[in-house]
Amino acid sequence: MTEWERLMPVEDAEPARWLASALEEPRGRGDRASHAAAVIPRGFEAYARLFHPAWLAGEERELTWAEAAARAGTRPHARMQWYAVSRAGDSDVGWRGLVPPEPGRMPEWMLEALAGLLERHTRTPGECFFAVWDGWGLPVFATLRGRTAHVRLRDRGYYLLRGDVRAAAERVSPPSPQHANIWWPEDRAWCVATGVDMMWTYVAGSETCVAEILADGRLEAWRASPDDRADAGGDEVNAPERTC
Repeated sequence: MTEWERLMPVEDAEPARWLASALEEPRGRGDRASHAAAVIPRGFEAYARLFHPAWLAGEERELTWAEAAARAGTRPHARMQWYAVSRAGDSDVGWRGLVPPEPGRMPEWMLEALAGLLERHTRTPGECFFAVWDGWGLPVFATLRGRTAHVRLRDRGYYLLRGDVRAAAERVSPPSPQHANIWWPEDRAWCVATGVDMMWTYVAGSETCVAEILADGRLEAWRASPDDRADAGGDEVNAPERTC
């Protein structure tokens, strides 16, 4: 297989079957919009949206979306979209060395922080499941085929692995920085989902769990809803003005 410290193969895809019915069909509402419910399952008490940081190459540091908004003269909010809030394509903002957040990947330090927090909000921290999108083209996939379970969730396929909650920060195929896209504990007390084309991560859980996430100063997080738009058109606050 591969030399993992915490991740292990899964024989049966049954632990992930609940997601197939809990996730909404992508762009299935007839308005061509994508909603959070296609990425994170319904049925939880509360939801949060965690924003992955950008990178300022000139200053060699991470940049939060709120910092980008302050620089661009826009307003940060729960449904903001990167290119609208940062105005990264506008020459008058004067960005230099700005590297946008990488879609589909949460930084390892964020994964470690989130896993440590979520560990306190499940009865089964030692038994969690991790779904990895099969479209990443990682070298390890050649050895995973036929050796671990594979599940179809709406429009994408995933390899299923298991491990303790801290395995969330383990790279699926080193040295690639890719981690699991969806992960949850056996008792389904919460669920974490990073869409493969999204620069943020959704977390669903109890009100107490989400409140702790929102209060953690290490994480840039806003309260979310399964009905939030999750596409580029969702940022109505910072959308450019239309001219006739």
